[in-house]
Amino acid sequence: MEEHKDSKEEVHPEESMQRTDVQGENVDEDAREYLFLQETIKRDRRAERRGFFKMAGLGLVFGVCACFSFSALKPSMDSLFHDDPQQVTIPQEEEPEEEEEGPEVEPEPEVVQQTLDADSYRQMQKSLTSIAVAANRSVVEIVGVTSDQDWTEETNDYKNSVSGIIVADNGQELLVLGKSSVVKGASGLQIIFNDGSNYPAVLKKSDENLGFGIYAVNRADVKDSTWAQIETAVLGSSNAMSKGDVAIVLGKPFGYAGAMGFGSVASGKNMLDLADGQYRLINTDIAGSKNGSGFIVNLQGEVIALIDQSVAEEDSTELIIGFGITDMKEKIEFLSNGEGVPYIGIRGVDVTEDIENQGIPKGLYVKNVETDSPAMTAGIQSGDVITSMGETEIDRFATYHSVLMGMSVGKEITLKGQRQGADGYVDIDFNVTIGVKE
Repeated sequence: MEEHKDSKEEVHPEESMQRTDVQGENVDEDAREYLFLQETIKRDRRAERRGFFKMAGLGLVFGVCACFSFSALKPSMDSLFHDDPQQVTIPQEEEPEEEEEGPEVEPEPEVVQQTLDADSYRQMQKSLTSIAVAANRSVVEIVGVTSDQDWTEETNDYKNSVSGIIVADNGQELLVLGKSSVVKGASGLQIIFNDGSNYPAVLKKSDENLGFGIYAVNRADVKDSTWAQIETAVLGSSNAMSKGDVAIVLGKPFGYAGAMGFGSVASGKNMLDLADGQYRLINTDIAGSKNGSGFIVNLQGEVIALIDQSVAEEDSTELIIGFGITDMKEKIEFLSNGEGVPYIGIRGVDVTEDIENQGIPKGLYVKNVETDSPAMTAGIQSGDVITSMGETEIDRFATYHSVLMGMSVGKEITLKGQRQGADGYVDIDFNVTIGVKE
Protein backbone atom coordinates (compact mmCIF):
# COMPACT_ATOMS: atom_id res chain seq x y z
CA MET A 1 0.00 0.00 0.00
CA GLU A 2 2.77 2.33 0.83
CA GLU A 3 4.44 1.67 -2.48
CA HIS A 4 1.30 2.46 -4.41
CA LYS A 5 0.89 5.74 -2.61
CA ASP A 6 4.40 6.77 -3.37
CA SER A 7 3.98 5.92 -7.03
CA LYS A 8 0.97 8.23 -7.35
CA GLU A 9 2.75 11.12 -5.75
CA GLU A 10 5.74 10.75 -7.99
CA VAL A 11 5.71 13.48 -10.56
CA HIS A 12 7.86 13.88 -13.63
CA PRO A 13 10.00 17.05 -13.60
CA GLU A 14 8.68 18.35 -16.99
CA GLU A 15 5.08 18.01 -15.85
CA SER A 16 5.77 20.03 -12.74
CA MET A 17 6.84 23.00 -14.88
CA GLN A 18 3.45 23.08 -16.64
CA ARG A 19 1.31 22.85 -13.55
CA THR A 20 -0.63 26.03 -12.79
CA ASP A 21 -1.34 27.21 -9.28
CA VAL A 22 -4.86 28.52 -8.79
CA GLN A 23 -3.56 31.54 -6.88
CA GLY A 24 -1.15 32.39 -9.64
CA GLU A 25 1.93 32.04 -7.45
CA ASN A 26 3.67 29.37 -9.52
CA VAL A 27 2.31 30.27 -12.98
CA ASP A 28 4.70 30.13 -15.92
CA GLU A 29 5.29 33.65 -17.41
CA ASP A 30 4.30 32.61 -20.98
CA ALA A 31 1.14 31.00 -19.73
CA ARG A 32 0.28 34.11 -17.70
CA GLU A 33 0.19 36.24 -20.89
CA TYR A 34 -2.57 34.12 -22.43
CA LEU A 35 -4.55 33.55 -19.30
CA PHE A 36 -7.20 36.15 -20.40
CA LEU A 37 -8.14 33.95 -23.35
CA GLN A 38 -9.87 31.64 -20.96
CA GLU A 39 -12.35 34.45 -20.00
CA THR A 40 -15.78 34.53 -21.63
CA ILE A 41 -17.17 37.95 -22.79
CA LYS A 42 -20.94 38.22 -23.09
CA ARG A 43 -22.41 40.90 -25.50
CA ASP A 44 -25.31 43.04 -24.28
CA ARG A 45 -27.61 43.01 -27.38
CA ARG A 46 -30.19 45.33 -25.80
CA ALA A 47 -27.62 47.99 -25.01
CA GLU A 48 -26.31 47.85 -28.57
CA ARG A 49 -29.80 48.36 -30.01
CA ARG A 50 -30.47 51.26 -27.64
CA GLY A 51 -27.19 52.88 -28.70
CA PHE A 52 -27.99 52.44 -32.38
CA PHE A 53 -31.43 54.04 -32.10
CA LYS A 54 -30.01 56.85 -29.97
CA MET A 55 -27.38 57.69 -32.61
CA ALA A 56 -29.97 57.51 -35.40
CA GLY A 57 -32.27 59.87 -33.50
CA LEU A 58 -29.50 62.36 -32.86
CA GLY A 59 -28.55 62.24 -36.54
CA LEU A 60 -32.15 62.96 -37.57
CA VAL A 61 -32.40 65.91 -35.17
CA PHE A 62 -29.08 67.29 -36.43
CA GLY A 63 -30.22 67.00 -40.07
CA VAL A 64 -33.51 68.80 -39.41
CA CYS A 65 -31.76 71.59 -37.48
CA ALA A 66 -29.15 71.96 -40.24
CA CYS A 67 -31.90 72.16 -42.87
CA PHE A 68 -33.77 74.95 -41.07
CA SER A 69 -30.54 76.81 -40.28
CA PHE A 70 -29.47 76.70 -43.94
CA SER A 71 -32.84 78.01 -45.11
CA ALA A 72 -32.82 80.83 -42.56
CA LEU A 73 -29.24 81.90 -43.17
CA LYS A 74 -29.10 81.44 -46.97
CA PRO A 75 -30.14 85.04 -47.89
CA SER A 76 -27.55 86.46 -45.49
CA MET A 77 -24.86 84.10 -46.73
CA ASP A 78 -25.71 84.91 -50.34
CA SER A 79 -25.25 88.61 -49.67
CA LEU A 80 -21.93 88.02 -47.90
CA PHE A 81 -20.44 85.37 -50.19
CA HIS A 82 -22.13 86.04 -53.55
CA ASP A 83 -20.52 85.47 -56.89
CA ASP A 84 -19.65 88.35 -59.19
CA PRO A 85 -22.59 89.57 -61.29
CA GLN A 86 -22.83 88.17 -64.79
CA GLN A 87 -21.76 90.45 -67.64
CA VAL A 88 -24.77 91.86 -69.49
CA THR A 89 -24.53 91.78 -73.29
CA ILE A 90 -27.02 93.60 -75.52
CA PRO A 91 -26.85 92.30 -79.13
CA GLN A 92 -25.88 95.15 -81.43
CA GLU A 93 -27.27 95.71 -84.90
CA GLU A 94 -25.22 96.25 -87.99
CA GLU A 95 -25.06 99.85 -89.10
CA PRO A 96 -27.32 100.31 -92.13
CA GLU A 97 -25.68 101.24 -95.39
CA GLU A 98 -25.97 104.88 -96.35
CA GLU A 99 -28.51 105.60 -99.00
CA GLU A 100 -27.97 108.25 -101.59
CA GLU A 101 -29.96 111.33 -100.75
CA GLY A 102 -32.79 112.15 -103.07
CA PRO A 103 -36.44 113.05 -103.08
CA GLU A 104 -38.41 110.77 -100.78
CA VAL A 105 -40.82 108.64 -102.75
CA GLU A 106 -43.72 107.21 -100.83
CA PRO A 107 -44.57 103.62 -101.81
CA GLU A 108 -48.02 103.21 -103.24
CA PRO A 109 -50.29 101.52 -100.74
CA GLU A 110 -51.31 98.01 -101.62
CA VAL A 111 -55.03 97.81 -102.24
CA VAL A 112 -56.62 94.89 -100.40
CA GLN A 113 -60.14 93.95 -101.33
CA GLN A 114 -61.60 93.01 -97.97
CA THR A 115 -64.87 93.78 -96.30
CA LEU A 116 -64.38 95.02 -92.74
CA ASP A 117 -67.16 95.16 -90.21
CA ALA A 118 -67.57 95.69 -86.48
CA ASP A 119 -66.44 92.13 -85.75
CA SER A 120 -63.25 92.72 -87.74
CA TYR A 121 -62.53 95.82 -85.69
CA ARG A 122 -63.17 93.99 -82.41
CA GLN A 123 -60.91 91.16 -83.49
CA MET A 124 -58.13 93.61 -84.39
CA GLN A 125 -58.47 95.36 -81.02
CA LYS A 126 -58.41 92.04 -79.22
CA SER A 127 -55.25 91.01 -81.07
CA LEU A 128 -53.46 94.31 -80.34
CA THR A 129 -54.49 94.20 -76.69
CA SER A 130 -53.12 90.67 -76.37
CA ILE A 131 -49.74 91.85 -77.70
CA ALA A 132 -49.76 94.84 -75.36
CA VAL A 133 -50.63 92.77 -72.28
CA ALA A 134 -47.80 90.33 -72.98
CA ALA A 135 -45.28 93.15 -73.53
CA ASN A 136 -46.52 94.92 -70.39
CA ARG A 137 -45.07 92.14 -68.22
CA SER A 138 -41.68 93.83 -68.59
CA VAL A 139 -42.93 97.36 -67.78
CA VAL A 140 -42.56 98.77 -64.25
CA GLU A 141 -43.07 102.09 -62.48
CA ILE A 142 -40.05 103.79 -60.87
CA VAL A 143 -41.04 105.99 -57.93
CA GLY A 144 -38.82 108.64 -56.39
CA VAL A 145 -39.85 108.89 -52.72
CA THR A 146 -39.42 112.26 -51.02
CA SER A 147 -38.67 112.61 -47.31
CA ASP A 148 -42.07 114.14 -46.48
CA GLN A 149 -44.08 111.63 -48.49
CA ASP A 150 -45.66 108.48 -47.10
CA TRP A 151 -45.79 106.76 -50.43
CA THR A 152 -47.37 103.60 -48.99
CA GLU A 153 -50.61 105.51 -48.37
CA GLU A 154 -50.86 106.98 -51.85
CA THR A 155 -54.08 106.08 -53.61
CA ASN A 156 -53.59 108.09 -56.79
CA ASP A 157 -50.85 108.01 -59.36
CA TYR A 158 -47.41 108.97 -58.09
CA LYS A 159 -46.30 112.39 -59.24
CA ASN A 160 -42.55 111.78 -59.07
CA SER A 161 -42.45 108.59 -61.11
CA VAL A 162 -41.54 107.36 -64.58
CA SER A 163 -41.99 104.16 -66.50
CA GLY A 164 -39.20 101.64 -66.62
CA ILE A 165 -38.57 98.40 -68.44
CA ILE A 166 -36.79 95.23 -67.30
CA VAL A 167 -33.74 94.82 -69.56
CA ALA A 168 -31.57 92.20 -67.83
CA ASP A 169 -30.97 89.86 -64.90
CA ASN A 170 -27.28 89.59 -63.98
CA GLY A 171 -27.75 86.88 -61.36
CA GLN A 172 -27.62 89.33 -58.46
CA GLU A 173 -29.84 92.17 -59.60
CA LEU A 174 -32.90 92.73 -61.72
CA LEU A 175 -31.97 95.66 -63.97
CA VAL A 176 -34.49 98.27 -65.07
CA LEU A 177 -34.03 101.02 -67.67
CA GLY A 178 -35.79 104.35 -67.19
CA LYS A 179 -35.47 108.12 -67.10
CA SER A 180 -33.13 109.30 -64.35
CA SER A 181 -35.16 112.42 -63.52
CA VAL A 182 -36.95 110.81 -60.53
CA VAL A 183 -33.71 110.65 -58.55
CA LYS A 184 -33.51 114.42 -58.10
CA GLY A 185 -34.85 115.36 -54.67
CA ALA A 186 -35.76 111.76 -53.81
CA SER A 187 -34.73 110.22 -50.49
CA GLY A 188 -35.38 106.71 -51.77
CA LEU A 189 -36.47 104.71 -54.78
CA GLN A 190 -39.19 102.08 -55.17
CA ILE A 191 -40.03 99.96 -58.20
CA ILE A 192 -43.59 98.70 -58.70
CA PHE A 193 -43.84 95.59 -60.86
CA ASN A 194 -46.61 94.30 -63.08
CA ASP A 195 -48.22 92.31 -60.23
CA GLY A 196 -48.50 95.43 -58.03
CA SER A 197 -45.68 94.43 -55.68
CA ASN A 198 -43.00 96.98 -54.86
CA TYR A 199 -39.34 96.65 -53.94
CA PRO A 200 -36.59 99.08 -52.91
CA ALA A 201 -34.20 100.02 -55.70
CA VAL A 202 -30.99 101.96 -56.30
CA LEU A 203 -29.72 103.88 -59.31
CA LYS A 204 -26.90 101.64 -60.55
CA LYS A 205 -25.56 103.99 -63.25
CA SER A 206 -26.87 106.91 -65.28
CA ASP A 207 -25.99 108.86 -68.40
CA GLU A 208 -27.11 112.47 -68.12
CA ASN A 209 -26.20 113.14 -71.73
CA LEU A 210 -29.35 111.21 -72.66
CA GLY A 211 -31.13 111.37 -69.30
CA PHE A 212 -31.53 107.61 -68.79
CA GLY A 213 -30.23 105.28 -66.13
CA ILE A 214 -30.24 101.67 -64.97
CA TYR A 215 -31.98 100.91 -61.68
CA ALA A 216 -31.24 97.73 -59.71
CA VAL A 217 -33.46 95.60 -57.48
CA ASN A 218 -31.84 92.95 -55.28
CA ARG A 219 -32.72 89.67 -57.00
CA ALA A 220 -32.98 87.75 -53.72
CA ASP A 221 -35.75 90.11 -52.53
CA VAL A 222 -38.09 89.34 -55.43
CA LYS A 223 -40.83 86.88 -54.44
CA ASP A 224 -41.81 83.87 -56.51
CA SER A 225 -45.26 85.37 -57.08
CA THR A 226 -43.62 88.41 -58.72
CA TRP A 227 -41.30 86.28 -60.87
CA ALA A 228 -44.36 84.53 -62.25
CA GLN A 229 -45.78 87.85 -63.51
CA ILE A 230 -42.74 89.55 -65.06
CA GLU A 231 -40.43 89.07 -68.03
CA THR A 232 -37.32 90.64 -69.49
CA ALA A 233 -38.13 92.91 -72.42
CA VAL A 234 -37.18 92.00 -75.98
CA LEU A 235 -35.35 94.87 -77.68
CA GLY A 236 -36.24 95.16 -81.36
CA SER A 237 -34.89 97.30 -84.19
CA SER A 238 -35.96 100.89 -84.64
CA ASN A 239 -34.13 100.97 -88.00
CA ALA A 240 -36.65 98.45 -89.32
CA MET A 241 -39.66 100.67 -88.56
CA SER A 242 -41.36 102.54 -91.40
CA LYS A 243 -44.00 105.18 -91.66
CA GLY A 244 -47.44 103.66 -91.12
CA ASP A 245 -46.27 100.68 -89.06
CA VAL A 246 -48.41 99.88 -86.03
CA ALA A 247 -47.16 101.43 -82.78
CA ILE A 248 -48.25 100.36 -79.29
CA VAL A 249 -47.38 102.65 -76.37
CA LEU A 250 -47.04 101.35 -72.81
CA GLY A 251 -46.10 102.70 -69.40
CA LYS A 252 -47.00 106.26 -68.49
CA PRO A 253 -47.36 107.99 -71.89
CA PHE A 254 -50.59 109.77 -70.89
CA GLY A 255 -49.45 110.89 -67.45
CA TYR A 256 -50.64 107.87 -65.46
CA ALA A 257 -49.08 104.44 -65.01
CA GLY A 258 -50.31 101.17 -66.48
CA ALA A 259 -51.66 102.72 -69.68
CA MET A 260 -51.66 101.40 -73.22
CA GLY A 261 -52.49 103.04 -76.51
CA PHE A 262 -52.51 102.18 -80.20
CA GLY A 263 -51.59 104.12 -83.31
CA SER A 264 -48.94 104.18 -85.99
CA VAL A 265 -45.43 105.45 -86.73
CA ALA A 266 -45.63 108.91 -88.27
CA SER A 267 -41.91 109.18 -89.04
CA GLY A 268 -38.69 107.34 -88.35
CA LYS A 269 -36.21 109.53 -90.22
CA ASN A 270 -35.78 112.51 -87.88
CA MET A 271 -32.43 112.71 -86.10
CA LEU A 272 -31.51 114.48 -82.87
CA ASP A 273 -28.01 115.92 -82.44
CA LEU A 274 -26.64 115.47 -78.92
CA ALA A 275 -23.13 115.48 -77.50
CA ASP A 276 -20.96 112.87 -79.24
CA GLY A 277 -23.70 111.39 -81.39
CA GLN A 278 -26.86 111.56 -83.46
CA TYR A 279 -29.95 109.64 -82.41
CA ARG A 280 -32.89 108.49 -84.49
CA LEU A 281 -36.33 109.56 -83.25
CA ILE A 282 -39.53 107.57 -83.66
CA ASN A 283 -42.54 109.88 -84.04
CA THR A 284 -46.08 108.55 -83.64
CA ASP A 285 -49.56 109.92 -84.29
CA ILE A 286 -50.63 109.06 -80.71
CA ALA A 287 -51.48 112.00 -78.46
CA GLY A 288 -49.85 111.90 -75.04
CA SER A 289 -48.81 113.90 -71.98
CA LYS A 290 -46.09 116.55 -72.15
CA ASN A 291 -44.31 114.75 -69.30
CA GLY A 292 -45.12 111.26 -70.51
CA SER A 293 -42.71 108.35 -70.25
CA GLY A 294 -42.81 104.77 -71.39
CA PHE A 295 -42.07 102.65 -74.44
CA ILE A 296 -43.15 102.09 -78.01
CA VAL A 297 -43.67 98.46 -79.02
CA ASN A 298 -44.13 96.82 -82.42
CA LEU A 299 -46.51 94.02 -83.46
CA GLN A 300 -44.01 91.41 -82.27
CA GLY A 301 -44.08 92.87 -78.76
CA GLU A 302 -40.51 94.17 -79.12
CA VAL A 303 -39.44 97.54 -77.72
CA ILE A 304 -38.53 99.88 -80.57
CA ALA A 305 -38.29 103.25 -78.78
CA LEU A 306 -37.93 104.89 -75.36
CA ILE A 307 -40.50 107.66 -74.94
CA ASP A 308 -39.05 111.07 -74.08
CA GLN A 309 -41.36 114.01 -74.65
CA SER A 310 -38.62 116.47 -73.73
CA VAL A 311 -37.02 116.02 -77.16
CA ALA A 312 -40.19 116.93 -79.05
CA GLU A 313 -40.53 120.29 -80.76
CA GLU A 314 -42.86 122.75 -79.09
CA ASP A 315 -45.57 122.47 -81.71
CA SER A 316 -45.68 118.67 -81.44
CA THR A 317 -45.26 118.02 -77.71
CA GLU A 318 -48.67 116.36 -77.54
CA LEU A 319 -47.63 113.61 -79.96
CA ILE A 320 -45.63 110.76 -78.46
CA ILE A 321 -41.99 110.58 -79.54
CA GLY A 322 -39.04 108.51 -78.42
CA PHE A 323 -35.40 107.55 -78.95
CA GLY A 324 -35.03 104.65 -81.38
CA ILE A 325 -33.86 101.60 -79.43
CA THR A 326 -31.16 100.70 -81.96
CA ASP A 327 -29.08 103.76 -81.06
CA MET A 328 -29.58 103.11 -77.33
CA LYS A 329 -28.37 99.51 -77.10
CA GLU A 330 -24.69 100.36 -76.56
CA LYS A 331 -25.59 102.75 -73.76
CA ILE A 332 -27.89 100.19 -72.11
CA GLU A 333 -25.06 97.65 -72.09
CA PHE A 334 -22.59 100.09 -70.54
CA LEU A 335 -25.02 101.15 -67.81
CA SER A 336 -26.21 97.59 -67.09
CA ASN A 337 -22.63 96.58 -66.32
CA GLY A 338 -22.14 99.58 -64.03
CA GLU A 339 -19.90 101.36 -66.53
CA GLY A 340 -20.13 104.97 -67.60
CA VAL A 341 -20.91 105.83 -71.21
CA PRO A 342 -17.73 107.26 -72.85
CA TYR A 343 -18.11 111.03 -73.16
CA ILE A 344 -16.11 113.86 -74.71
CA GLY A 345 -18.78 116.53 -75.19
CA ILE A 346 -18.67 117.53 -78.88
CA ARG A 347 -21.78 118.53 -80.80
CA GLY A 348 -20.98 118.40 -84.47
CA VAL A 349 -22.08 117.90 -88.03
CA ASP A 350 -20.66 116.07 -91.02
CA VAL A 351 -18.67 118.15 -93.48
CA THR A 352 -20.54 117.28 -96.65
CA GLU A 353 -19.25 117.81 -100.15
CA ASP A 354 -21.17 121.08 -100.42
CA ILE A 355 -19.64 122.37 -97.18
CA GLU A 356 -16.18 121.17 -98.23
CA ASN A 357 -16.54 123.20 -101.41
CA GLN A 358 -16.72 126.29 -99.20
CA GLY A 359 -13.15 125.71 -98.06
CA ILE A 360 -13.85 123.77 -94.85
CA PRO A 361 -11.68 120.63 -94.38
CA LYS A 362 -13.35 117.24 -94.53
CA GLY A 363 -14.11 115.72 -91.14
CA LEU A 364 -16.38 116.45 -88.17
CA TYR A 365 -17.25 120.14 -87.85
CA VAL A 366 -17.60 121.19 -84.18
CA LYS A 367 -20.78 123.26 -83.75
CA ASN A 368 -20.31 123.69 -80.01
CA VAL A 369 -18.68 122.12 -76.96
CA GLU A 370 -20.44 121.05 -73.76
CA THR A 371 -19.63 123.07 -70.65
CA ASP A 372 -17.18 121.38 -68.24
CA SER A 373 -16.66 118.54 -70.69
CA PRO A 374 -13.39 116.74 -71.57
CA ALA A 375 -13.54 118.52 -74.95
CA MET A 376 -13.59 121.94 -73.27
CA THR A 377 -10.75 120.91 -70.93
CA ALA A 378 -8.68 119.84 -73.96
CA GLY A 379 -9.22 123.22 -75.65
CA ILE A 380 -11.54 122.19 -78.47
CA GLN A 381 -13.61 125.12 -79.74
CA SER A 382 -16.60 125.77 -81.96
CA GLY A 383 -15.50 125.91 -85.61
CA ASP A 384 -12.72 123.35 -85.22
CA VAL A 385 -12.76 120.36 -87.56
CA ILE A 386 -11.82 116.95 -86.14
CA THR A 387 -10.00 114.92 -88.80
CA SER A 388 -8.72 111.90 -86.88
CA MET A 389 -9.16 110.16 -83.56
CA GLY A 390 -6.20 108.05 -82.52
CA GLU A 391 -5.32 106.01 -85.61
CA THR A 392 -8.77 106.37 -87.20
CA GLU A 393 -9.58 108.98 -89.82
CA ILE A 394 -12.81 110.82 -89.03
CA ASP A 395 -14.90 111.52 -92.11
CA ARG A 396 -18.32 111.83 -90.46
CA PHE A 397 -20.05 112.01 -87.08
CA ALA A 398 -21.04 108.32 -87.10
CA THR A 399 -17.38 107.27 -87.36
CA TYR A 400 -16.43 109.54 -84.46
CA HIS A 401 -19.24 108.09 -82.33
CA SER A 402 -18.32 104.49 -83.17
CA VAL A 403 -14.67 104.99 -82.21
CA LEU A 404 -15.65 106.72 -78.96
CA MET A 405 -17.99 103.89 -77.92
CA GLY A 406 -15.09 101.46 -78.26
CA MET A 407 -12.93 103.34 -75.75
CA SER A 408 -12.58 103.02 -71.99
CA VAL A 409 -13.41 105.81 -69.58
CA GLY A 410 -10.22 107.42 -68.28
CA LYS A 411 -8.16 106.68 -71.39
CA GLU A 412 -6.24 109.54 -72.99
CA ILE A 413 -6.45 109.87 -76.76
CA THR A 414 -5.16 112.37 -79.31
CA LEU A 415 -7.67 114.09 -81.57
CA LYS A 416 -6.13 115.74 -84.62
CA GLY A 417 -7.95 118.64 -86.19
CA GLN A 418 -7.75 121.91 -88.03
CA ARG A 419 -8.54 125.39 -86.81
CA GLN A 420 -9.11 128.46 -88.94
CA GLY A 421 -6.48 131.13 -88.58
CA ALA A 422 -5.58 134.37 -90.34
CA ASP A 423 -4.08 132.47 -93.27
CA GLY A 424 -6.59 129.62 -93.41
CA TYR A 425 -6.85 126.34 -91.55
CA VAL A 426 -3.86 125.08 -89.57
CA ASP A 427 -3.22 121.71 -87.93
CA ILE A 428 -3.86 121.37 -84.21
CA ASP A 429 -3.77 118.43 -81.79
CA PHE A 430 -5.89 117.86 -78.68
CA ASN A 431 -5.07 115.45 -75.87
CA VAL A 432 -8.44 114.33 -74.50
CA THR A 433 -9.19 112.12 -71.47
CA ILE A 434 -12.40 110.13 -72.01
CA GLY A 435 -14.93 110.96 -69.31
CA VAL A 436 -18.56 110.34 -68.37
CA LYS A 437 -21.55 112.60 -67.81
CA GLU A 438 -23.46 111.54 -64.70
